[in-house]
Amino acid sequence: MQIETAKKYVVEVYSDKGPLEASPWHLIGEFNSASQATEACKRIVDDFLYKSFSKGLDAKALANQFLSYSDIPCINRGDNPNIFDVYTFLDMRCTQFNRRILGLL
Repeated sequence: MQIETAKKYVVEVYSDKGPLEASPWHLIGEFNSASQATEACKRIVDDFLYKSFSKGLDAKALANQFLSYSDIPCINRGDNPNIFDVYTFLDMRCTQFNRRILGLL
């Protein structure tokens, strides 16, 4: 009898800040659901944006700062789910931050 185990959603970040001989992928955690994994990825983006947020920085500059200096989260699983697009989420969050600067939120 074979017991089938549920595949975990593995959240990793890509970081090119380490030594050349080290892997650029770092494990953040394993999650039982897509929503838990997605929330972990969103927290990574939001944490960087909250730390980087400053007045006068528009949405494009904030997104460029994230892409240049942040670790990039992704969700891995055997069936390669397409459940979190970091670029779409980043664009949405940077636009929200920009609206705060302009007093529109």
